[in-house]
Amino acid sequence: MVEDSLDLPEALAVQQRFLETALGSLGLAATAEQQARLLGYLALMLRWNRSYNLTAVTKPREMVARHLIDSLAVLPHLDGVRYLDAGTGPGLPGIPLAILRPEWEFDLLDSNGKKVRFLNEARRQLKLDNINPLHMRLEAYRPSGDLDGVLARALAPLDRLVVWLEVLLDRGVPLLAMKGDLSESERRAVPAPYNVALTELKVPGLHAQRCLVRVEKQ
Repeated sequence: MVEDSLDLPEALAVQQRFLETALGSLGLAATAEQQARLLGYLALMLRWNRSYNLTAVTKPREMVARHLIDSLAVLPHLDGVRYLDAGTGPGLPGIPLAILRPEWEFDLLDSNGKKVRFLNEARRQLKLDNINPLHMRLEAYRPSGDLDGVLARALAPLDRLVVWLEVLLDRGVPLLAMKGDLSESERRAVPAPYNVALTELKVPGLHAQRCLVRVEKQ
């Protein structure tokens, strides 16, 4: 039986088992309620996907790996409490992180109005008081208070992100870019005085390369 043919209870069971195993592999603890919210988020995304084209990934196990676990793999490398998720799309990585860290705050920014409407619905249905959906361009963003970092998941080349985030970087806010790979040419394109540091990420369920790139002013 292929995964696409699973009925709802079977699909949920597949997601639940893999989620528990993958979280353990990352060394992350999640309560039963948090796991239910993570899977509820995927279910909500699928429902809205029929009209809003939020994701091309719809197989149960693949959704957990590519949406939840890939987002949460960065969590052990975060040491702040307030982040901007730039170009968040349907809320990745911001919503999975917000579910596991309810005491942290996340601004979820996207220029696509339909996706921001989905984010507001996810905030309401999942009772996520620690996310703040924002409909605007990244260059226009100014935080209302201190910010510990900017998360960007496969958003744009580093040199373009540095231009968009120059005001924040110059204030000492680091860029934390989640990428599949970082070529030497992309690294060299980042202008002085910004430093680039790379950390490889291991994402259970994904065989593709993943890394976290930290860019900050020297």
